[in-house]
Amino acid sequence: MFSTLNKYIFKSISFGVVLAITMFLTLDVLIGFIQQINAVGKGDFSIGSALFYTLLTIPSRIYDNFPVSSVVGVMIGLGALAASSELVVIQSAGISRFKIAGITIVALIIWLLPMSLMGEFIVPPAKLMAESFRSAKINKDVGLGVNTGVWIRDGNIIFNAVPIGGDYDAPNKNIIMNDVTVYELDDKLQVIKVSKAEKAIHKGKSWELFNLEVTKFVESGVSTQFLEKQSWPSRIEPEILSIVHSRPKYLSIRDIIKYKNFQVNKENIPIKYDIALWSKFSYPLLVIATALTGLPFLFGLLRSGGFGQRLLIGVMLGIVLYLVNRTLLNVGEVFHVHPLVVTFLPSAIILFSVLFYLRVQKKK
Repeated sequence: MFSTLNKYIFKSISFGVVLAITMFLTLDVLIGFIQQINAVGKGDFSIGSALFYTLLTIPSRIYDNFPVSSVVGVMIGLGALAASSELVVIQSAGISRFKIAGITIVALIIWLLPMSLMGEFIVPPAKLMAESFRSAKINKDVGLGVNTGVWIRDGNIIFNAVPIGGDYDAPNKNIIMNDVTVYELDDKLQVIKVSKAEKAIHKGKSWELFNLEVTKFVESGVSTQFLEKQSWPSRIEPEILSIVHSRPKYLSIRDIIKYKNFQVNKENIPIKYDIALWSKFSYPLLVIATALTGLPFLFGLLRSGGFGQRLLIGVMLGIVLYLVNRTLLNVGEVFHVHPLVVTFLPSAIILFSVLFYLRVQKKK
């Protein structure tokens, strides 16, 4: 259990985190809303639509900014204690710098519990709803994948269609698609059959295709057949279509694993899905490592002046480290670097370096 002193440090850090989250969220929401103003007038997109879209993106903004908010929050909370010399008194009471770092880690872990749940269960559906709403408004009720629709491959089948926004019935897993095209390939990846339908409705574990034009490529030439209706059993479900439409970074762990299990040939899975998956697992480590980078600068205030300067340096260091981490993820996608190298390794090195420094300082 926390002692009274530990609880006091925890409350100070938590106050700083709340203040930092509020500050960054307010600024980010304002910038995001201004960016959406540029789309007002396109289709049915209005000021109210821009506001609603921005509100739907609030969970993802909180989640994305939390690593930076945590380092600012720690610097604000502990910095206030240092400015009033309370941090000196705390250390005089037997709480070492290394133990203060441990209390900080525990406080961040407590904050990470709701953040991780938000990133897994709230951010993905809210982000998908926001993008689908914006797309439907701008393009007048045409939902995901406006221009070329949704593309997905299932073995030797390539599926392309345009979903209709508003016709997706999540509980019954029904969805209506327009301009459906199904390409069937042989083992040499040559097209042997193309089926074009005006509309497709997903029911159960199959699709009902309407008004089809079926073209077969055979040795003797090309044959075309017209059908009013045809049932097409397929593993492609509405959830898979939503996953393919969303950016991997905004998917939940469950959705990424579902997509990986859906793919028959694991070698065809883009590396961005593996990087997104491991970045989800390494998110707590990223937050903790980023937040602790400011501690060496903060403890320097106990021996010298320049609170504002050192505080700014610590905050900027945390922001730079977070931006470097995001850059490494992009580099990993481009150059196919192993996901563990660009997700866990940088944060682990930073965390080890900070804790080692504090451990060494403890012995002096």
